[in-house]
Amino acid sequence: MGTDFAKPAGQILRLLQERGPLSVKELETALGVTGTAVRQQLAPLLAEGVVAATVVRERRGRPHAVYRLTEKGQALFARGCEDLALALLEEVLALAEPQTLQQLLHRVSTRLGQQFAAQMGGAELAERLRRLLAWLEAHGIAGKVDEEGDTFVLTAYGCPYYGLARGHREVCEMETEAIQLALGSAVTLSRSQFDGHHGCQFRVSKVSPEA
Repeated sequence: MGTDFAKPAGQILRLLQERGPLSVKELETALGVTGTAVRQQLAPLLAEGVVAATVVRERRGRPHAVYRLTEKGQALFARGCEDLALALLEEVLALAEPQTLQQLLHRVSTRLGQQFAAQMGGAELAERLRRLLAWLEAHGIAGKVDEEGDTFVLTAYGCPYYGLARGHREVCEMETEAIQLALGSAVTLSRSQFDGHHGCQFRVSKVSPEA
């Protein structure tokens, strides 16, 4: 999810981050808009799983819902730490022994792949690819998905780990493995921008590993 915190939905997220759980009435007052407008903005946030509702029952008055950020919502505010995380990983790549480095990258790819897979649920492969493409685009990386016989071809015109992968091609293997785990299908990196190609190309088998 690409979030613009200046827009109404983003303002709601920021309020929940700063003040904690809030009711529609409290959000209405803070934003200076109607309750209907607040609910319209809350609906997609609830659907995306970045906000959750809890029913509060008080001694007086009717039960009402309060809204809070989920862990997924909290993660939207942690993106400022990405540069630090990449810098730390770069230092590890420079210092680690080859065997240790391989184990580390495998653990990272497994973790990333499992996180993506959990977000994608039980969707069909084509839908998983669409969601992965949306995630890349939300992070500023344009891409496309084509079909070639029994293979999907995912092309990414950019790399979220460009600075690292340029000097450590093992990172390309890590990304390929993470995509494979996320999609639940065999994935191979067929072209890389570091070999002079325009973007990186991943070939995704339509045939499940169990087939």
